[in-house]
Amino acid sequence: MILTGNEIARERANGRITIEPFTPEQVNPNSYNFRLGKTLRVYQTMPLDARQTNEFEEIEIPEEGYVLEPGRLYLAHTIEVLGSEHYAPTFAARSSVARLGLFINLSASLGDIGYTGQWTLQLYSMNRVRVYSGINIGQMMWWRPQGDIVLYDGKYQGSVGPRSSDIHVDFDKQFARQRFPGLGASVEVAEVGPKFAQLARSSHAFRVPTAFVVPAGEFVDSLTDEHRADLAEAFSDLKATVGAFFTDTVERIQKTGAQIRLGDDARKLLRARLNEVFKDADVELAVRSSGLDEDTEGSSQAGVHQSILGVRGADEAIAAVEQCWRSYYEAPAVAARIRAGDFDPAPRLAVIVQRLVRPRLAGVAFTGLDGAEDQRVSIEYVEGLADELVAGVAVPQRTDSAELAGADASHPAGDQEALGQVVELARALREQQGGDVDVEWAVDDEGLHLIQVRPLTAVREQSRVSSEPVAESYRLYFDELPASFHLAEVAAVYGGYTAKRGPAHRMAHSVGVSVGAGWVLQFNGRGLHDEATAGRLREELSGGSNECVLDFGDTLRQIVVPKEEVLDQLALTTGATADGTLLHAVVVRDFIRGSLGVISRRAGDGLVVEYTDEGLMALNRGTAGGETIVVGDISLGFDAPENVSAAPSGEALLEHLDEIARFTTAMHDKYGPVTIEWVLDGPGLFFVDYSVLDGDDTVVVAHGEVSISPGTAQGPLLRLDDDELLRRLSIGPAVSINKSQDVSEHDGLARILDAVKAFDQKPIVVASRPYAVLSVLIEHVAGFVFDQGSALGHLAILLREAGVPAVAAAGVTGTEAVISNGTVATTGHKGE
Repeated sequence: MILTGNEIARERANGRITIEPFTPEQVNPNSYNFRLGKTLRVYQTMPLDARQTNEFEEIEIPEEGYVLEPGRLYLAHTIEVLGSEHYAPTFAARSSVARLGLFINLSASLGDIGYTGQWTLQLYSMNRVRVYSGINIGQMMWWRPQGDIVLYDGKYQGSVGPRSSDIHVDFDKQFARQRFPGLGASVEVAEVGPKFAQLARSSHAFRVPTAFVVPAGEFVDSLTDEHRADLAEAFSDLKATVGAFFTDTVERIQKTGAQIRLGDDARKLLRARLNEVFKDADVELAVRSSGLDEDTEGSSQAGVHQSILGVRGADEAIAAVEQCWRSYYEAPAVAARIRAGDFDPAPRLAVIVQRLVRPRLAGVAFTGLDGAEDQRVSIEYVEGLADELVAGVAVPQRTDSAELAGADASHPAGDQEALGQVVELARALREQQGGDVDVEWAVDDEGLHLIQVRPLTAVREQSRVSSEPVAESYRLYFDELPASFHLAEVAAVYGGYTAKRGPAHRMAHSVGVSVGAGWVLQFNGRGLHDEATAGRLREELSGGSNECVLDFGDTLRQIVVPKEEVLDQLALTTGATADGTLLHAVVVRDFIRGSLGVISRRAGDGLVVEYTDEGLMALNRGTAGGETIVVGDISLGFDAPENVSAAPSGEALLEHLDEIARFTTAMHDKYGPVTIEWVLDGPGLFFVDYSVLDGDDTVVVAHGEVSISPGTAQGPLLRLDDDELLRRLSIGPAVSINKSQDVSEHDGLARILDAVKAFDQKPIVVASRPYAVLSVLIEHVAGFVFDQGSALGHLAILLREAGVPAVAAAGVTGTEAVISNGTVATTGHKGE
């Protein structure tokens, strides 16, 4: 409500309104008349620039007055010093002045509570008007505010005489506020992440330490075109190879991530924002990552991004923001996203810059730990910072709302009061959020602070923790896991192995067929870095092969490492540090390279065995061609030369034919048509895996040309020479007999697909080997010809299932080709 003239005079006498000098006769029914000062200020050069100081000249109004020219701005001032710390001022021209066609302000009639000084007027005239210093030119009104008062503390405080625009002083500050919003600003979760969005929402009702956020868009904008291209290529490779080259590819990603820097403009604005929000350059800050996919209803991704505490000054704050950014492209964060099926190279990470609270008590509080009916608030807390508690390093004190409400509560009085406030905070947040919550809090001399709040479901989804060193192993195919074992992202892989391979491995073991060792491990960082615990794990993994293959989940598999480097690789991929307490799981299998990779299957009464000295994976994935042993009738034995056809290179397998035939037959009898995978390692033959085939899947083997898939096809020849690309993409398990994922988005494969689709007629593709990844072309080609072939590898099986003819025949060239009954003819020539 507006103050009357009498109230203005009364509050001026009470010291709640400033009017100096004061003349009672200047008081109006609801305003006070102020007078024009003697100095005018006029800008000199055009255009005016809001980003810098603008030149001006000052004019003293003579006794005979000064004529204001139409269409020109004159900055003037009041003689009176006016203001109030209790009322909101507004001003306007006297009506008599307005009737001369003179404006005394253009658009700034509202003052701030707390400003006191001479007021700058913006004189603008419609006519030539002579003005005099000391005339009553305007009137000021005061209004009673509603709500808590925050006093003006701006750049114009205490002005004397006319003041030019100092908009340039706040120029960076204004844009910094827009770029780096604070807790009170309206924010989009998709830009700042749930962590900051929850704090901003809660800050209106609860004490949250002062903070602002560097939105994810700043991270995105800091990438150069080269960065984007490098990251896109690397993540495409990770997806297409299902992490088979994870270590090498992540090194590339980390190298790119380490090059990302805040741009010059962002640095300047970030400095302005730090100066405005925190003022004291020596204030301690916490710089925390706020992932856009953290703290959601179904995911927490806790701990995979970095937080830096005790940051001081702009230089350290900028470096800390960039350090948080780098953590987004470090191995643990990349692996976490890959395990979740996220291969997007673009960053989705905001960063919170917040005043660091140095508490005497800090901790976490949970509602609804035992379900929706649980009304208790459970509290864990420590003295000092809670970071070690959240990480699981510190041993907390525990209590709950029931104990705190009881008569026998044993906490010191100060702690008892603070913990009671924590209970009230958690319950209020549960009400605000509409569901159970996990709350991080801190208590210092100012009182209780809310540090973080997130849905309880996000906590329940995160990996479990153990403050004790954990590094335990169980045999993959032979042991049952205890109920306390937490499989997490490796659950589907583990289930697939045990459901499919488990019975076959146990059957092989029961009939005396050797199998490679496998384990499922549960561990935390403390376990990997504790000498005794890690030593026991190394002992359990020892023996057998010199290499292991690691599977972290459906989308991060088949990482082959030397056995002595397994623990280091586990730490690298999961980010398990020496004090880490989060539990992780991984499937580890002995990787037996051996001297030969072998695949067998029944063919009528006989047996077909393919092998290569490039290893089982190469044979299976089509990166190597295979040689063949054919047994006409296994019932006739394996000694008669006319019953066994084998090249000299297969001699080492001849003594194992009986074992191969017996187990292949047993598996055939149990599952139907199957291929059995083996590795010959020294004198021993090891069963590795098997694949159930669709239908009879007849195999025809001949010398010279090998019919990989029967049928007839004709079309133009297209030779593919992308061997390194096809080999790399085929090594990963993205394409298999039982389950394949679409890898056609990979740039290299997309180019090959475009070349295939460019033909008017489906072409016959010629490649050096039956690479597994060529399965993406099956529906787009008439047939395949390979320089070296395998009738039992993954691509061969998929081709037969799809009815696409394929032949192994070396040196095929020309422009047109016909495949018929396991032979190939061309309009050019076929090499020897």
